[in-house]
Amino acid sequence: MQSNQKFVDGQAARLAWKKALVPETCTIETLNAACSGLFSHYANIVLDPNPKRGTTLMVSHTSIDVWKQAGEYIYVIVKNGIVMKIGGTRTSMAERWGSYLCGHCVPQRNKKNGDPYPGKMSVTNAHLYHTIEHDLLENEGKWEFWCWKLPVTTVQVDIMGVPTEIIAQTFHAYESRCMEKFREITGHIPQLCDNADPSYR
Repeated sequence: MQSNQKFVDGQAARLAWKKALVPETCTIETLNAACSGLFSHYANIVLDPNPKRGTTLMVSHTSIDVWKQAGEYIYVIVKNGIVMKIGGTRTSMAERWGSYLCGHCVPQRNKKNGDPYPGKMSVTNAHLYHTIEHDLLENEGKWEFWCWKLPVTTVQVDIMGVPTEIIAQTFHAYESRCMEKFREITGHIPQLCDNADPSYR
């Protein structure tokens, strides 16, 4: 796989952006048990060898319909069965994955016209993308998404004198609670998480 030219060309980007991973002990089974078994395996993250696509990662999902289903989600990124990141999204897992793919566009890589990317990508996405790519190439690690589709929560508010039911955005609160569960088990947050939402501590 490493002989594929786009993986060869990405070496400088991986060296610049990958994070050094440290050993962890919290498995997805342990975290899931602490969260009442609400997470399910949604997809594997694998290398994309297609030379027609510039990106180097793709997902192999259990169901394309579920992957694209709109809603709020808490997701766990898992390496070889060990929890590496807990995150949340208010769109769909397909859209969240699309934003992670934008981590490919670092200045150490070139666009199709040969010019380097301007480096306007999310730094968090860039670190995650290149960490996973490096591990898949060098260690043949197994990376997965485990997800929990959150229930829809509605609240009634008064809008100019009219009682109106609206759908509340709740994933930040759920994400914070899941992070607390992980911290109770390990004493720290997952190593690929940049922070935890302080509003729900």
